[in-house]
Amino acid sequence: MFRIILQVLLCGVLAMPAAAQHITGYVRDTDDQPLRNVQVNLVETEFMQYTDRNGQFRVDTSGHPRSPIQLTFTRHGYQEHTATIPEPWSSADTLNVTLQPVRHRSETLVVTATRTRSDLEDVSIPVQVIEQAEIRQSGNMRLSDVLGEQAGLQLVNNHGTGVQMQGFDPEYTLILIDGNPVIGRTAGTLDLTRISVRNVRQIEIVKGPSSALWGSDALAGVINIITDTAGDETLSAGLTTRYGTHNTSDLSGDITYNTRQIGNKISVNHHRSDGYRRNSGAVSKTIPDFANYTLNYRGSLDVSDNLTVSARARWFDEQLSNNTLIQQPENRSVLLVTRDQQQDLTLGTEIVYRTAAGLELMADWMYAYFVMETTSRAEETGTLFSTDRFRQFHQRGEIRAAYNSGTAHQFLGGFGLIDERLNAQRYPSQPDFQTQFAFFQHTWSPSGDLNLTSGLRYDSHSEYRNQVSPKVSFRYRPASWIQIRSSLGRGFKAPEFRQLFLDFTNSTSGYSVFGSATVADGIRRLAAEGTLAEILIPADNLDNIRAESSWAVNSGFDVDMTPSVRLRVNMFHNAVQDLIEVAPVARRTNGQSVFTYFNVDQVRIQGLESAIQFTYRESLGGSLGYQLLDARSRISETQTLQDAQGELVQRSSVRYEPLFNRSRHALSLRVFANHRNWGGSLRGIYRGPYAMIDRNGNGYADDNEFESGFTVWNLAVSRKLGSSLNVQLGLDNALDYTHVFQPHLPGRLWYIQAELNL
Repeated sequence: MFRIILQVLLCGVLAMPAAAQHITGYVRDTDDQPLRNVQVNLVETEFMQYTDRNGQFRVDTSGHPRSPIQLTFTRHGYQEHTATIPEPWSSADTLNVTLQPVRHRSETLVVTATRTRSDLEDVSIPVQVIEQAEIRQSGNMRLSDVLGEQAGLQLVNNHGTGVQMQGFDPEYTLILIDGNPVIGRTAGTLDLTRISVRNVRQIEIVKGPSSALWGSDALAGVINIITDTAGDETLSAGLTTRYGTHNTSDLSGDITYNTRQIGNKISVNHHRSDGYRRNSGAVSKTIPDFANYTLNYRGSLDVSDNLTVSARARWFDEQLSNNTLIQQPENRSVLLVTRDQQQDLTLGTEIVYRTAAGLELMADWMYAYFVMETTSRAEETGTLFSTDRFRQFHQRGEIRAAYNSGTAHQFLGGFGLIDERLNAQRYPSQPDFQTQFAFFQHTWSPSGDLNLTSGLRYDSHSEYRNQVSPKVSFRYRPASWIQIRSSLGRGFKAPEFRQLFLDFTNSTSGYSVFGSATVADGIRRLAAEGTLAEILIPADNLDNIRAESSWAVNSGFDVDMTPSVRLRVNMFHNAVQDLIEVAPVARRTNGQSVFTYFNVDQVRIQGLESAIQFTYRESLGGSLGYQLLDARSRISETQTLQDAQGELVQRSSVRYEPLFNRSRHALSLRVFANHRNWGGSLRGIYRGPYAMIDRNGNGYADDNEFESGFTVWNLAVSRKLGSSLNVQLGLDNALDYTHVFQPHLPGRLWYIQAELNL
């Protein structure tokens, strides 16, 4: 009997430490919502893991030398928390941890600035975030509507509605959807009206050259549209419908379905309009009739707590119709009906694997396809006048690794391959590009008030010289109410297909445009055909163009004037080299010119951006923004003069003259209000005088070529009915401003909208 009792006691003693071999618990925020990806460290060991989607963690404490046991919990946007495990502790016990938000954090996470999830307050470069609530309260439907109301951004129209950032033309800003580039630019402009914002969670705007992370086309900055993902609800759906002036309608719907491991979200959008004519007597409409459809899908699968596989897809289809009157021989007029169809498809997948040691491995692949077909027929006879087909293919594979040491250092590195191809009538050679790239970034945060980031990217391209894009930046908070940011970086823009390989002759006007790689053969062909009258620049003197590049500095500060008022200032300076311009190289027998592309200009763009952001409780908020812009092109002149001794000498002079379509001053005001079930917004923009037409042909804007500035006001008011229905009434361009150079402003627009969430 004594032996049996002794054995039982020994088993109990041996079982006691085994019961405390692990600690299980949950991490939640102050709203009692589970927090995923919280870093859990076992003090005085190298053990580290991250919480799963339910906020759960499990820590193995076997062999731990210290008593009592301590755990630390850290996550961006929250205060670090240390928990001391009480004794005795049983494996059946549960540790519940609540993390408090950091006072100086924005509670907004961004990914575009550093390609890692970072708190908006922690990034060291200028970043602006437009939240979903603001988009919906504004009543905006397309990306162009949203960006046009932001300080420092100007909408410009050239083969579509593009955005001008820090004085750069639209072709110098990279547009992304969920981190993937949107293809299908025309003359460098990506038409922002193609992109619906109905399923957008937030829009991240990074200003300044970002080629160190994103490569080409990010010379001015990056705009990343982050779409909505599946939420926490098992099943949910939403429907939005809208009708307004010019018989414009918009219908959107989405559905979300989740299981424990799988998340799915599908959204659809249909947008149409009868267009409008600025001149009622004109044959062509300023904005043609159009109808488009957009389909988005985002899905994710949590294979395990460490492994996630996600998929995404986007499909867009648009049809446009317009009339054009052309002159045929013998002064005969022919009315043409032109129909355009655009389609683009983007597919992508990403695999993310997280280790307990703070290492995150990512493999990403995307495929994009864009096609545009244009057909013109005589309205009276139906005879085919012209047809044009353009197809672009883009494929990218990338592998990245991010490492958080759990101390003061974070590392990011990656490499990949980009393959681009064209199949178009204007490109007989069917050109293709290949780019191999690699990048690296290091962030050092010796304290919570200071971090320094350095990065470098190398691009090896099949058609132009290899590019190296470095960038350094820092953020410093000397006091609780002020924060300083500064960055220095190089950006570049690769020559586009059209600038290298275009081979096009306009059948109506008779002019020709060749890329720098095809111009020599094109001139020889025109000469052999007998249609060349004069050569302005010999073909042997024409070199292939180089990539455009810019060194830029962005420096600024944030000042919390009161707990509810913040002043943000950013100053920027860009020195652009090898700007690509088009110029004539020959003259045809019909009097028209032969054009090609050159690296000719140097441009200096500098200015200041400022914004006052304010909130009053939770019912009122907004911002007042201002941009001062000085954008000038370098003009070199050589004159032959007679000196004091009577000899002829050459004198060179350099000066900087204003660029076209830039406003020196711009303002933006946005106010949002909520009271009980009512909501409202007032948004206004002012664009200062700008020059559009070079009337004397000197290549720069003269004082007498400037158009007057203008103001646009947009208003919206909404009412929530019950728990799921919201009705909104809006008025855009309330002052009814129109101008031939601003076709995206079709006068005063009324609309009514209803949104139902289930």
